[in-house]
Amino acid sequence: MTYLSPGLRRRTTVIALSAFLILSTAVRPSWGQTEPAEATSPAAGEPQAPAAPAAEPETVPEGTLIGEIRIIPKGIFDPSEPGENKKAFRFANRLHFTTRPKVIERQLLFESGDLYSKELVEESERILRANRYLYDADIQPVLRDDGQVDLEVHTRDVWTLRLGVSLSRAGGENSTNFALEDSNFLGSGKDLTVWRNSTVDRTSTLFRYRDPQLYGQHTQLEASYSDYSDGGARRFEIERPFYSMDARWAAGFRYWRYERVDSLYDRGEIYQSFRHDHDFLEVYAGGSRGLVDGGTHRWTAGATWNEDAFNYSAGGDSTPEPPSARVIAYPWVGYEYIEDGFVAERDLDRIQRTEDLNLGRQVRLRLGWSFPSFGADESQAILQGTGTAGWKPGDGQLVLASAEGGTRWGDGGFENLLAGGRLRYYRRNFGGNHLFYAAAEAHFARQLDPELQLLLGGDSGLRGYPLRYQSGDRRYLVTLEQRFFSNREFFHVVHAGAAVFFDAGRAWFEDDPYADTNELLRDVGAGLRLGSSRSSNGAMIHFDVAYPLDGDDSIDKLQWLVSTSDTF
Repeated sequence: MTYLSPGLRRRTTVIALSAFLILSTAVRPSWGQTEPAEATSPAAGEPQAPAAPAAEPETVPEGTLIGEIRIIPKGIFDPSEPGENKKAFRFANRLHFTTRPKVIERQLLFESGDLYSKELVEESERILRANRYLYDADIQPVLRDDGQVDLEVHTRDVWTLRLGVSLSRAGGENSTNFALEDSNFLGSGKDLTVWRNSTVDRTSTLFRYRDPQLYGQHTQLEASYSDYSDGGARRFEIERPFYSMDARWAAGFRYWRYERVDSLYDRGEIYQSFRHDHDFLEVYAGGSRGLVDGGTHRWTAGATWNEDAFNYSAGGDSTPEPPSARVIAYPWVGYEYIEDGFVAERDLDRIQRTEDLNLGRQVRLRLGWSFPSFGADESQAILQGTGTAGWKPGDGQLVLASAEGGTRWGDGGFENLLAGGRLRYYRRNFGGNHLFYAAAEAHFARQLDPELQLLLGGDSGLRGYPLRYQSGDRRYLVTLEQRFFSNREFFHVVHAGAAVFFDAGRAWFEDDPYADTNELLRDVGAGLRLGSSRSSNGAMIHFDVAYPLDGDDSIDKLQWLVSTSDTF
C-alpha cells in the first residue's frame, strides 16, 4: 500500500506533466495506421461526427449479424465535457499515450461477421474493465437499416505513469516507496515497473515486465527481478489462461525463487528470525467444453515442485533453531466451476467506478499426491479448495460469501491446515446514496508450517492496534462500517467519500493455557476516502484515525493510518 505515489497534484500541474514528457519519446506515433479496415478510432479529444443513436442491448435480437466494430478510445480528459477543456487537461492528454485501438480489439470476444450475443458483449465489457489502464468500458449496439448491428466500443483511459516518492502508515509502522511505473507503456497495455520499497520487513528494489497480450494473443508473460536488503527474488510466468467463460483450453508455466529473512511475531514484536530460501515450479494444462447452460466446467492437470530451506539469519544466535528443510513435489488434478451470475454495481467498494461481481456459484478444487519417487520428502495428499456465492436478499441489499481451505495429509495426520470463510453484507441507505457495510471472517489452523503464522493487527483489519499484534491458531474479525459517497468530482481528478467504523477481533491458540491473555480487541474510528478518477495507481487513498478500546498500556491511544487501496 502506498500514499501520494501517483499524487493527485501531478495530474493537475504542468511541472509533473513535463517530467513525464522528458521520460517519454518526443514523437507520438499515429495509431490509426495499424487499424483494420473495419475499425475506426477517432483521436482522443478531437471532434467526432454525430453517431447514430445507440440501441438498448436488450432490443437487439440475438443472432443479428455484426457489421462494423468501431473502437472509440478516449484520453484522460474529455474536452467536450464541461470543465475539462482546459489547458492543463489538454496538455495531459497530449502527454498521455491513449490505449491503442488494436489493444482493445484483441480483447473482444467477437468480431465483424459474427452473430450478436448480449452475453459476449457484456463479458467483453468486464474483460476491458479489468484492465488497470481503463477507467471504464461500454459497448453500445447501433442498429442499421440493412438489419445488421454495428458495435461501438467506448473506453476511457486513466493516467498510468507513476513517478515519485510515497509514504504509508498502518499498525504504528511507516513504509516508504520510490516508483517509476507505467502500466500502459506507450498505449500498448504492457507494464514496466522499477520501484524501491522500504517496509518493516525489508528494503527491496524491483524490476518487472508484464505483457498481457504476448504476440497479440491471449498469452500472458510476467518476468521480474528483486534485490532485497536480506536476499532477493526472481519470477517468471507464461500462461494462456481461461480468458473467457467460453474458453476451451489453458496452459501455463510458473517459476518463483526468493531468499529472505522471515520473522515470527508476538504482541507486535519479533521473537525469532531465520533465513528462508524458497523455490517453486509449476506446469499445467487444462480443458473445458466452454459455457454450457449458464456455467462453465474446467479440468486441469499439472505438476508442482515446492522446496523450502531454512538457516540462521546473519548475526542470529543459536537458539531457537530454524525450521527443518522441506520438499513437496506432486502431480495434481484440478476442477473449477463458474456460474454466470455477473452483475454490475457502483459505490460498493469503490467510488464512482463500475464494479463487476459474480453472484453465481464458483468452486475450485485441487487434489495432488506428493511422494518420494517424485522428489518429495514423504508421501502426502495435497488438498486445496475455494468457493464463493452471492445473492440479493432485497432491494438495495447484497450478500457475498466465500470459503477457502488447504492442507497436507499423510502418516502424521493433517499438516499445514488452514481454512476459513468470509461473509460480507451491503445495504443502501440514506436515500440509496450511501451504504452500510458489515463483514465477518474466521480462520483456523492446525500444524502450520513453522514459518507461517495466523496474525491479527493493524495491517490485517484491526485498525486501532499495532501490526501483527496477536497470533494463534484461531482468529476472527468483525467490521461494521457506514460509508458515505459523493457524486461530485473535485478538480476533475478525485471523488471523495468518508466512513465511520467499528472493528472487533481476536487471535489465540486453542490449547494455550494462557489464551485468555489474548483478549477480544475492539476499536472505533473514522476516515476520509479519496478515489482517483484519472489514475490507475492506487484507486483510493485512505486517511484513517482509529481509537483502540482494549489492549495494554503499550498501545498508542490514537492510531493514524495513511495508505492506498483498490477498495473502500
